[in-house]
Amino acid sequence: MDGTLQISRVTTDKDRRALVSFPYRLYAGDPNWIPRLWPEQMSWLRREHSFFEAGDADWFLARRDGAVVGTIGVGIDYQGNAYHGHRWATFGFFECVKDEAVFSALVDRAQEWARIRGMTHLMGPQSFGANDYPGFLVGRYDLPAGLYQGHAPPYYVEYAERAGWQKYQDSLAYRFIPDKVDGKTVFMPERFGRLAERVARNARYSVRHADLDHFEREFQHVLRIYNRSLSTLPEFTPVTEGEFRTYVQELLPVLDPRMVLFCMVDGKEVGFGLALPNMAEAFHKCGGLRYPWHYAQLWWWARHIKSVSFKIMALDPDYRKRGIGLLIYQRMTELFAERGYEWVDLSLTGDDNPETNTMAAKVNCEEYKRYRTYVAEIGK
Repeated sequence: MDGTLQISRVTTDKDRRALVSFPYRLYAGDPNWIPRLWPEQMSWLRREHSFFEAGDADWFLARRDGAVVGTIGVGIDYQGNAYHGHRWATFGFFECVKDEAVFSALVDRAQEWARIRGMTHLMGPQSFGANDYPGFLVGRYDLPAGLYQGHAPPYYVEYAERAGWQKYQDSLAYRFIPDKVDGKTVFMPERFGRLAERVARNARYSVRHADLDHFEREFQHVLRIYNRSLSTLPEFTPVTEGEFRTYVQELLPVLDPRMVLFCMVDGKEVGFGLALPNMAEAFHKCGGLRYPWHYAQLWWWARHIKSVSFKIMALDPDYRKRGIGLLIYQRMTELFAERGYEWVDLSLTGDDNPETNTMAAKVNCEEYKRYRTYVAEIGK
């Protein structure tokens, strides 16, 4: 493409709006792109996110002849680096036109930023927390993504692999479409239902809904179980209380406390499940809350959601292989049927999480999204 390419750091609100606006132009006409929420992105760009309690970041715009042709953010999670003994930076907020020169220039600028700060590797895309839109989409570009999942054109993966980047991890999203039996929607295969009933007969086990009247108590249970459940994965970094609190606060407007379930053993919370209405359907209709009138559209479409997103199933490793997860899944699917949902999104889980992926296969879930993060050594 003609024209001089310029990379500049985001410093003003005008720059921030240009960065957040760019995907609307890039994906114009793509029916499967769902915009990220405008207010949430601006809070990141204004450094209002809890990430900055132990992290740093900058964002850059690529322009050609004055027009934005690409965006990137690059950050450092100092606490995560200390935990793993890494000196890694993370790139995210990435978008670019179909031009490999733009792709390379943006990544080179991110690497330069990281190199100056003593980093040895660049990992991403991930914007920037562990659960924030990780990975370039690999295959299945024909379906909209579920809640808090991304979208990307195929050429991102092509450019990354031609650059010699190494796969770091794949994150998977599954889709489950229930059966109809005698006119009833059945979300749980019969044989798993029988197993769940057998487990439920153990008097030591019970399941309860979250009680938001005691929010702080419930929050501490969730944080403890979440970090314990993922502690066995090789690249897991414990989530900080501040980061997790931000995540939970973002969910509260759409949270149904009946779809937050704790599993108890001898009265102690040892596991939890979290499901949310698949608000991606509504975000798809209301432009990511870019303009004030989009809030009225969100109010309307949020009442016509046809799917549910089962976001988290977390169990303390000391209580695995007892069938406890089946109790949570059984109770959750009863709620799905009660609310009339037509299908379930289960996301996201790492390809290194054997328990979740084995369960997904057993209940005949379809892998409908795969997102790949990469890692590349930063040259001197």
